[in-house]
Amino acid sequence: MVLEARSLAAFVESVAKAAKLFVPEADPAGGTIFAEATSATAIAPTVPNTRLSVKSVFFPQREVLLSYKESAIEAVPGVDGNLVVFGARPCDARAMTWMDEVFGGGGREDPYFVERRRAAVIVAMGCDEPCASCFCTSVGGSPYGTEGADVLASRMGAGAADLLLEPVTEKGASFLAKHAGQLKPAAADAPSARQAREKAAASRMKVLDFSGVKPKMDAGFESPAWDAITRSCLGCGACTYVCPTCHCFDITDESRGDRGVRVRTWDACQYSLFTLHASGHNPRSHKRARMRQRLMHKYSYAPETAKAVFCSGCGRCVRSCPVNLDIREMLAALEDLA
Repeated sequence: MVLEARSLAAFVESVAKAAKLFVPEADPAGGTIFAEATSATAIAPTVPNTRLSVKSVFFPQREVLLSYKESAIEAVPGVDGNLVVFGARPCDARAMTWMDEVFGGGGREDPYFVERRRAAVIVAMGCDEPCASCFCTSVGGSPYGTEGADVLASRMGAGAADLLLEPVTEKGASFLAKHAGQLKPAAADAPSARQAREKAAASRMKVLDFSGVKPKMDAGFESPAWDAITRSCLGCGACTYVCPTCHCFDITDESRGDRGVRVRTWDACQYSLFTLHASGHNPRSHKRARMRQRLMHKYSYAPETAKAVFCSGCGRCVRSCPVNLDIREMLAALEDLA
């Protein structure tokens, strides 16, 4: 199906009436973020990608889990799972499959996350202009990948405003059928033209081989290389906050008098207090240990426990680091370990 530029406003209005619609919007702090929208004028271009990933829609940065009075639970907020995300990049959609495993796999369901994901539709936007910091093809992804997406949207040509919408899942097909009034049939050659654009986009990225990094990491756990690659790190945690797969959180009670709320907020393994025990002992008190934990979690531990590298190659950590640390260079340095 094709969504013509002139039908975009009607399409957005139709979707927003039926569900909570999240699209990339300009952020006063810079760049774009996903926010609830009701009009097409709110949709902003995402080159480079949104500052925060689509993860923030399903796993909010701050979320009230319950309210209480004295020692009794007073209320548990309801979760609206009728969500549509329009314009997520394929790297973000793919990352959500790993978040599904974290929050909904192995019989350990997080009801807040799972309820949002259950009926949600993700419309992934093919990426024609990968940034210099992007490396999705080096970790098994593609600028037009469909993993984690329900619909794949792509430009009908260079600079074109019309979009080709292709269903990926049954949920995606139902979504397109529901809003078919704002769409028109695609030409027979549209998929082959999209494949050509996909190939061209992928060719713009250098494919890096990280296949040997896990055994080198495991064998070099105490290597001085960890000191070298983290020497300039500030420990600010920006890399973890913008990452679409980092999922550490803290839970705190905020009370006044006999009432309060229990709140979940994002946390980060890069903070010195993250692993501080009540006894005062901290197993990761040094910066090198915290950076080692972050990289090994993604490239060593996750492949063992979840059978996947928890890195989508979105490049946000590269773009956001205030001291220009590049995860690709760090992994290359670790692969050079003797």
